[in-house]
Amino acid sequence: MNIKKYFGTYKKSNTRYVKKLIDVFEKALQPYRTYDACFFRGSTEFRYLDYLKNCELNENVMEPEDVFNYVAPFFQNMPNWSNPGTMINVIPPVNLLSLTGSLYTNMFNPNFAEDHYSGRLLTAELEVAKYLSDLIGWDWKKSYGLFTFGGKGTNLYATKIALNQALPSNMKDGLNDKKCFMVTTATAHPCHYEVCQWLGIGSENCIDAPCNDLGVMDVEATEKIICENIEQGKVFLGFNINGCNTVEFAVDPIKKIYDLNQKITKKYGLKYQPHIHVDAVLGWVWLFFKDYDFYKNPLKFSKESLQKIKSLSQKISEIEYADSVGIDFHKTGFCPYTSSIFMIKDKNRYFSLNPAKNIPLEELVWGNFAPFQTSLELTRSASGALSALICLKSLGITGFREIIGNLFASTEMFRKLIGKNKRIELINADTEGLATLFIIKPDGYEHMSLQEILSLSPEQIDKVRHFNVEYGKFIQKLSHSGQINFNYTSSRSYTVGNTGIKIGAIKAYPLSVFFNKVVTKNIVNAIFKTIDLFISEHKTEVGEKEKHIVDDMVYKKR
Repeated sequence: MNIKKYFGTYKKSNTRYVKKLIDVFEKALQPYRTYDACFFRGSTEFRYLDYLKNCELNENVMEPEDVFNYVAPFFQNMPNWSNPGTMINVIPPVNLLSLTGSLYTNMFNPNFAEDHYSGRLLTAELEVAKYLSDLIGWDWKKSYGLFTFGGKGTNLYATKIALNQALPSNMKDGLNDKKCFMVTTATAHPCHYEVCQWLGIGSENCIDAPCNDLGVMDVEATEKIICENIEQGKVFLGFNINGCNTVEFAVDPIKKIYDLNQKITKKYGLKYQPHIHVDAVLGWVWLFFKDYDFYKNPLKFSKESLQKIKSLSQKISEIEYADSVGIDFHKTGFCPYTSSIFMIKDKNRYFSLNPAKNIPLEELVWGNFAPFQTSLELTRSASGALSALICLKSLGITGFREIIGNLFASTEMFRKLIGKNKRIELINADTEGLATLFIIKPDGYEHMSLQEILSLSPEQIDKVRHFNVEYGKFIQKLSHSGQINFNYTSSRSYTVGNTGIKIGAIKAYPLSVFFNKVVTKNIVNAIFKTIDLFISEHKTEVGEKEKHIVDDMVYKKR
């Protein structure tokens, strides 16, 4: 075989050859590649088992071009996150400098197990952790940061450290039938329960704290729950709370929770301090506005955008009272997957995972830095840390502010424009978040408000829900076929506020840096056309009893 075709040469740089291979790969992708659409081209009909039945490993080497042609079909239906119309999840377009740095670095295959295997690249992790500590308000010499496999990884580290604080003997002896519990927020990510399951604490012992209408923890009600469980003999590990969740952008009152934690510790004479982790994988980015001059407003944000940014910034600034924080650069950091970092205020808590390997920062020199001795992963990639550092340095504080400010301004316009359509009812018009939730109203419901719809019979509400689920499927079909250049999701199970009523909301979540005011107008016009088309193809029938109720409500409203 020709080794050079697959490994290049060790006598000179292989960069030019890699660039050539990228061009070959790009050519192979052309049958599926799209630019202005939300998805790559391809069939949505695919059965994994049928495909795998016909797979056999080849006996001989394949030519590079043949290899790329072989894997290119896998890119069918891949979302195009750069397209501003792709509004289906918290996944951003990638900073190309971060991508290039990550791609180029992987050519040398560094291993973040220790510095002997990664040169000085581990410095990137330390530097990112320093910048984040400064933003949070921690002493960077006393804190610690470690890139891990994702958001669940950051929560896993936090929960394990919480367990070590409360029950140091668990490292050797296990739980020994001791009942422990963590407190999370009812609107928090499901992985909070999953990590308790993984660690043997038990998902049932990850207890939901009650929330108010905004999805924020009710601290007084939470105190009662904690006291009840402690008095039943359970060991209180601490809190895993929201630092901006996905839909509501809810940030729990971190300072109040800190004060509660101090109160609980003193009241029950605990010999340890229960751990407070803030799951801020999405909301950390508001820290860039901590020192923004909201009075002078140098970036000229609109009054409405400015108010929301200021509110979120003030809420997330309380993160300094947390013991640890989870951050995803592959969300609001515009980096490639995966680039999650676990940050902890007191590195001594982190090194409870392996106390013997805690080397003071003052003594850390090249040759004795070996994170694998304490981290969950023995082997780690350099990609997360390096792509995060490149993104931070390339955009700086002002760059992040401009991007986030533009997303707010464009989202604000998006809501105002779609709200003018009589068929659309906004569900979260006053939200501080970027996600816009709304429903499409069937025939006979056009003039009804959300509250009027929610007051209808369960059968009528279910009809509205089904109508929106079908509309969501309609949009998916048009988007995957390339007939429209936008896409959003529909939720069959979305529940309005604290009503318990499932209404099947549409969720538009813009996170593309190209989502600006000009693009927004074009997307909204396209949305209106799809609504008209869907309604013309799916005429709804209103029964006599239903029609009477609807007409009566419209009359009263007038």
